[in-house]
Amino acid sequence: MSEEIINRELGEGSREEVGTLYLVATPLGNREDMSPRAAGILEQVAYVAAEDTRTAARLLSELGVGNRLISYYEQNQHARHEMFLRDLYAGRSIAVISEAGMPCISDPGEGIVRLAVEHSIPISVIPGPSAFVSAVAASGFDTRRFVYSGFIPARGRERRMLIKEIASERRTIVFYEAPHRIEKTFRDLVEADLGARRTVIARELTKRYEEFIRLTVAEAVAYYETVTPRGEFTIVLEGVAEYEARTGARDAHSDEELIELLRNCLDEGMTTREAAAHVAAEMGESKNKLYQLALSVKETR
Repeated sequence: MSEEIINRELGEGSREEVGTLYLVATPLGNREDMSPRAAGILEQVAYVAAEDTRTAARLLSELGVGNRLISYYEQNQHARHEMFLRDLYAGRSIAVISEAGMPCISDPGEGIVRLAVEHSIPISVIPGPSAFVSAVAASGFDTRRFVYSGFIPARGRERRMLIKEIASERRTIVFYEAPHRIEKTFRDLVEADLGARRTVIARELTKRYEEFIRLTVAEAVAYYETVTPRGEFTIVLEGVAEYEARTGARDAHSDEELIELLRNCLDEGMTTREAAAHVAAEMGESKNKLYQLALSVKETR
């Protein structure tokens, strides 16, 4: 629904009484992780938009919250947005929750947040549990800078490209994986020459059988040849910078890879020297080599 239609149907004056869109984090598995503030918001709003209404109903029941639930998941989210916007403009506040953790992070919610921003609707975050942040914190890897990659695509070119990016990423990497794909993912990481990298497999975070399995990627392949993966998994992978510092080894970067990074920098408006310095700092390569490559890229543009 366009802003023009909303304004025509509801009138500009109604903007002064719009509701608030609340993004409410929910427990990963332990109900005691739910904050009193989060529970209070779920009670106060007009209704709760939930990715899985069955899971949400159990949560609300345990919290003693008797509010109405509206289903809001990937397949119906666009159809829901018009209703959400109408209600928000009418002064009704809405809470969005995912099945577990923070909504909008690899879960529905991003779309309605975008629309709320476009239509100047207030947004409030009620923070709480987050699986990928929890896994990184417990990993023992470098937490000063890390990259969250969501779920790795199941197949095809997009999967190959993301694994290639992961292989060259200098920062700590964290992503989610389904139990039926976890062995294949570790095998693909081995094929990308990451067998010696350390990994932390965070399983069933905050639940009764929570565990952190600390292996190399190659060891993880062998591990899941004898162990059937069960539960929910968050994978943390050692980045290139930490691997090099730990082992003294250096991952080789192809000229094609470096040229692509330089081209991106030049497209962003950097000079050849700025692009060379930036990529040198990120990839640990020679500034002189990168400057020459940057010149060759600029000549062919």
